[in-house]
Formats: sequence, C-alpha cells, structure tokens
Amino acid sequence: MAAADRLSRALDEWQHWDLPAPLTHPPLLGPLLAQGSGHVIYDILCTPPLIGRIRYQRTRLAETAFETELTAWKTASLQGIAPGLVFYDPAEQAIICRRATPLDAPVSGKALGQLCRRIHQLPALSGRLTLRSDIGLYLENMPDHLSQAWRSVMSDGGVDHALTQLEQDTPYLCHNDLTAGNLMRVGNDLVAIDWEYAAMGSRYFDAAIAAECLSSAERALMMKEVFGAAADEALMNAGDCIASLITALWEHYYAPAQAPDPATWLKGRCRS
Repeated sequence: MAAADRLSRALDEWQHWDLPAPLTHPPLLGPLLAQGSGHVIYDILCTPPLIGRIRYQRTRLAETAFETELTAWKTASLQGIAPGLVFYDPAEQAIICRRATPLDAPVSGKALGQLCRRIHQLPALSGRLTLRSDIGLYLENMPDHLSQAWRSVMSDGGVDHALTQLEQDTPYLCHNDLTAGNLMRVGNDLVAIDWEYAAMGSRYFDAAIAAECLSSAERALMMKEVFGAAADEALMNAGDCIASLITALWEHYYAPAQAPDPATWLKGRCRS
C-alpha cells in the first residue's frame, strides 16, 4: 500500500486526535512536503495546521521500538525542539504532529549546535546506543568479499578503539540522526523530527553525524556551541571516525550508488 494511502488511515482517526479544540470536519491529505531516506512528510489540511509523517521504506536493520521514538519525541516537544504530537499509529508507524516547515536554506553551524546542545540537556531515557552491534549487522548483510574488505580497513583504522572511547564517554540523550532531512522549522525555531535513533550515547557521535552536512567553518561553529572550549580531541576524532563508518555502511545497504569503497573511506575519513 502506498505511503499516502497508509497515512490516510491515520486521518480517518481524526476524532481521536489530541488537540485543545477538537476538529469539526475531517482533515484532508495535502501535498508532499518532504521526503527523506525512509519517511515522507505530507501537509494535513485542517485548522490548526498539521503535518503527517509515515515510513515508506525500512532504514534500519535493527529496528528501534516505535514507542522509544515517541517517548523521545514527546520529551523534546515539551522543550520546543520537536513538533508537538497529536496522533500516532504504531501499526503503520504514522505520526500526525503540529505544523513544521522544511528548511528553505542550509542550516547554520551555530543554530545546529544550539539544537544539538538542547537535545543533550533532555532527561535520560532507558535505551543505549548500539553502535557496535549496528556495525556488525551491516557487515553480516554484505557479500562476503565486501564484508572482509570492510573488516580489514576497520582494523587498520582503529575502529575498535574509537568505539570503546565512545562507549566509555558520559552518556547523554542524543538524536543520532540530525541530518538535513530531519530538520524543520516552527516559526523561527529549528526543530528535529524522526527520533527513531534517539538513545543514550556519546555526544561526540551525535555531533559528528549532525556536522556531516556542514562546511569546515560551520562545523567549527557548531562544535563550539555543543562543547564550548572543553571539547575532547580524542573523542572528537572517535566520533568522526564512527560517524563516517556508520554512514558508509548505511549507504552500502540502502544507497549503494553513494557508498565509498573501503580503501577510500579509510584514506579520507578515519584516523587511528
């Protein structure tokens, strides 16, 4: 069933939506607003203005419980850094939330760093980030020759040591997927959607994932916002290493045309 048709099933539940004033008429599914690697976002035509998000393809080998995403999203919405939820359908993994708009210009490093820092100030959740097992799952789902090539460069690139550093870092609640497609605005405020990767983990991995869309100068501004003058260089390098590895392995599975070969990744992205 098409994503739009599945989202329409959530619209059929409009009388059960959590709104201060109940809707008086059924809402209509509006135009497509944005499309990411696994989710699509549609305008919902009603008052107050809302949007709907639904998954159209799987983007994780190890599925995160939908309930965990909802918990993180709700917590973030109370702090104004995620759109407020009004309805969700666990069976379809559909979410109806307050109106947010896609970015019409690249995000600045300062704004992204401020958002990242506010996320790290949220209350702790029970789930921990599982980078090591996620990497293992990606490798297990590759052809043997490619998996062996990646295991070789990972050994040369000091991946095990980098993972250990991140695992021993003080855990904070992190979004872990602050890519451009998961950033929107509510008024002038930058907000995050798609909290399916949210978990307790190292801020350095979270920041490195977010910074992948930035220029070097904007990245420096972002890191200053997140860590101030107290950034740990070893953890910064570990975060960069593992973020680039996770991105490369994800691309091999979900977007192979974009994926680097192992030797290129080792040469350009990871430092032991």
